[in-house]
Amino acid sequence: MRQIGLALIGCGGIARVHAAAAEAAKGGRVRIVAVADPNPESRQALAQQTSAPAYESLETLLKRPPTQHLDGIVLCTPPSVRTGLVEQALERGLGVLIEKPLSHTLGDGERLMELASAYPDRAAAVGYCHRFAPAVQAIRRLARAGELGPLVRFENTFATWHPTMARHWMSDPAVSGGGSLLDTGSHSLDLFHFLVGPAKLEAAVLRHRWPGRGESSATILVRSSQTDTAGVINSGWTEPSRFTLALVGEQASVFYDYEQPHHLVLRTQEGQQRSIPVEGHESRFARQLEAFADLIENPTRPTDLASVADAWAVMRLADAAQRRVGDAAAMAV
Repeated sequence: MRQIGLALIGCGGIARVHAAAAEAAKGGRVRIVAVADPNPESRQALAQQTSAPAYESLETLLKRPPTQHLDGIVLCTPPSVRTGLVEQALERGLGVLIEKPLSHTLGDGERLMELASAYPDRAAAVGYCHRFAPAVQAIRRLARAGELGPLVRFENTFATWHPTMARHWMSDPAVSGGGSLLDTGSHSLDLFHFLVGPAKLEAAVLRHRWPGRGESSATILVRSSQTDTAGVINSGWTEPSRFTLALVGEQASVFYDYEQPHHLVLRTQEGQQRSIPVEGHESRFARQLEAFADLIENPTRPTDLASVADAWAVMRLADAAQRRVGDAAAMAV
């Protein structure tokens, strides 16, 4: 396997995480060969971290490409500016890994779906990194092996005390499309899809603590489109920190606490309990980049990466939740 050269487009916090993940990827599989951002301080800081040349934009990078081979981009920009960047990259034959959420509007999401479909020979994926957490992979294996029995419920909470999000672009609907549901809750909706299957919305309660901003917390109930498995999803920025995942079956349940990252707890219906050791979830970004490198080399290979279609399904669920709550509020008035 050859080394894959990637460019980080957008040089904020998540780009720094991807840069560290490239360093941690097994066997030097991935190398950051360029970074781009209109903010000179941000791009120079990331250039220093990666020892890669810095550019003002993807367009500039493509006109004056780095001396090292470029195979793909990791798109770390806000959702509202992504569509044209994805089109530029795919037209140039580059693979694209788009940070979540896919887009800030359904229209942009649909356009990204069209672009991915128009270039089936390109690697196009969305960065739902929790798919690559070793605990999530282990839970999936347990479920597929039938050790949990028929699935009853998926329970997932990604919530924390983060009031500074009131001023972050992630809570500006014009940029991100929403708030905590699009930020952490979209991971949860994707995990339901990954572990259980496609979902439909049953109910939603959204809280807006900050006037004019996206939801500060969300509680969502979904149901599998194929079975009666329910999903209870909680996200939030203004509550005590909790990062937990459980999958409950008729024979056993499995529980993971991200704040106790090195073991799962399996409980049987008879009350027996055992701990299953796992690697910490910090490796998920490196594993995701390794999978993206594999997909660039062979875009038709099976992968655990979230496809653009998977991410589009998440966008439709989030939009349905926002519209349902909006309709209920209008009726109450």
